Amino acid sequence: MNYTLETANRLAEELRAIPAKEPSQRRLDKQGMVKHLAQEIVALQQRGYTIEEVAESLRGRGLEITTPTLKNYLQRAKTTSRKRSKGRRPTVPPRPKAEPSKTTAPSPPTRPPPAKAAPESSPRVAEAAPRADVPPEPGLRSGKGAFLIKDKESY
Repeated sequence: MNYTLETANRLAEELRAIPAKEPSQRRLDKQGMVKHLAQEIVALQQRGYTIEEVAESLRGRGLEITTPTLKNYLQRAKTTSRKRSKGRRPTVPPRPKAEPSKTTAPSPPTRPPPAKAAPESSPRVAEAAPRADVPPEPGLRSGKGAFLIKDKESY
């Protein structure tokens, strides 16, 4: 069968005309069920039930799910809700901008205070930042060869 752009456009218009499905009639998979029930499951755990007992209770009520799967889906549901809450920034009213005073001159930019030198007795500091102007000690290797052990002639 040959398809034309006209056919595709007509089909797109027909698809747009289909009304939205009733939210209560939408199908859920097991992960969707656990996500929807996550607060109730956590409440059961807070009342002293183990995840195994919750999974058994869900199986007895028609949701065929294993304990590891329930644990995995519950963890995913918690992670998703945390990501959403972190992504939202609290709304803070904007601060009014201060108008610059015409009588005062702008202040010069301030410089940060000079960094204090680390004491010489600290071996960590000396090891952590090798100086570029000092050549490495003889016999020390760097790069890929630094981790190879030469105990055989060839491998």
